Amino acid sequence: RHVAGYAQRAASLAERIQSELGFTPTLEQGAKGVFQIQANGQIIYSKSETRRIPDPGLVLDLLRRAGADT
Repeated sequence: RHVAGYAQRAASLAERIQSELGFTPTLEQGAKGVFQIQANGQIIYSKSETRRIPDPGLVLDLLRRAGADT
């Protein structure tokens, strides 16, 4: 049940990234609630460090700062 919810959130976030930043992110299913965001080969967000899933605005800001929209 939770897995489906996380998958939907990830897919929704991927659509927003595509719409606002112009590229299609790669989604990979993790294990046990793993949620990481990588840009340019670097982890820019890790749920294991923050203990929460970020809101979409934060993800977009992090990707922009990492230069992922260029």
